[in-house]
Amino acid sequence: MAEMTSTNSGGTGTSSQQSNSPVGVIVVVFLFVLLAMSTGFAGVIVVLSLVAMLFLHELGHYLAARRAGMKVTEFFIGFGPKIWSFRRGETEYGLKGIPAGAYVRVIGMNNLDPVPPEDENRAYRNAKFGQRLLLASAGSLMHFLIAIVLLYAVLVGNGINTNEADWTVNDIRSGGPAETMGIEAGDRIIALNGVPITDWWDFAANIAGLPNEEVTIQVSRNGDFMTFQGTVGSRVANDAGEGYGFIGIERSKFSTVKSGPIDALGKTAEQFGLLTSETIKGLGNFFSPSGLGDFFSEVFDLDSTQSSTNVGIGEGDEGRIVSVVGATRLGAELTETGWTGLFLFLATINVFIGIFNLIPLLPLDGGHVMIAIYERLRSRKGIRYHADASKLLPLTYVVVFVLIAIGVAAIYLDIADPISL
Repeated sequence: MAEMTSTNSGGTGTSSQQSNSPVGVIVVVFLFVLLAMSTGFAGVIVVLSLVAMLFLHELGHYLAARRAGMKVTEFFIGFGPKIWSFRRGETEYGLKGIPAGAYVRVIGMNNLDPVPPEDENRAYRNAKFGQRLLLASAGSLMHFLIAIVLLYAVLVGNGINTNEADWTVNDIRSGGPAETMGIEAGDRIIALNGVPITDWWDFAANIAGLPNEEVTIQVSRNGDFMTFQGTVGSRVANDAGEGYGFIGIERSKFSTVKSGPIDALGKTAEQFGLLTSETIKGLGNFFSPSGLGDFFSEVFDLDSTQSSTNVGIGEGDEGRIVSVVGATRLGAELTETGWTGLFLFLATINVFIGIFNLIPLLPLDGGHVMIAIYERLRSRKGIRYHADASKLLPLTYVVVFVLIAIGVAAIYLDIADPISL
């Protein structure tokens, strides 16, 4: 997110200056070692991916500012004490000790920022409407672009939708009906009582409705068609003694359906639209009075049986917001399943942050977007209207306080009542 504050430092020369802190580097390395010990190598991959994502967010702001001719004085990854930096031209680039974000500092983000007279024409507040709008939204646009690229890569390289008709018998329960019939692991069940099986759920539903009944099952084994007969087992479903049938097999994992490079374009748009709509819905539910009430109630009552175990990133009404702690843990679990899990996790996070940042309140990027639009609407006959940022400070402080409270509470919940997949 582009910062509202500005700095008067930063010359216009081309010389490079460096500032390095060995202690800071050692501390960062130590923190990554602790992370690796607590979450494994997958956790380190997730954190580095999140840092790269934040860098790209700020790169979007930076490129938009430079394209518009605005003056950028700082581009840092992390917050807190400076551990390494160098100056090139009028911008200082570097790393800070707390890798919990990143920032780009552009001069004159509002009328409260002091700017030297010679730089006033390069201040954000004096740029054209389109330039200000692009700068304010560039971070979110970068997140959306990242998500689209990741979704496309998954669709082409692995696939997202599963083929529920493509399964085989993975394992047989010892002594179960399937073993008694002669069914073996690796068999592909193609018909039940002469009726073709369309997918796993079709087969499971039919078997469940045939407790203690004789059935005929046709399978394909190594290219040969074989028929088996036997009695479906029965299990009690409830206190009333009602039962359901079972056969005692475990299916293989459903295969995913890859998309061709051209076909994946449309499917990427479809998946991105679905993810976006679910995220907006999830954010709306969370920031509703009932959503915030339930969230903070959970903070003060961890023993509640209503405690959610879902990820609060557009996955349903019962989800909760997760902090960077919870996101790292969930991301590590998904990463251990393979690159597909990591890419889908990062795509979801990128869409979430991109939309969240566009909430029309300062200090979020969406606040700058709304100010730019408001100034445009108030401008008349070529006379530019400038909003007074001092009038927005009370609301900004309230927003910052609420966001900090939610962030701290989310971290507490992710430590005391962690979410698991």
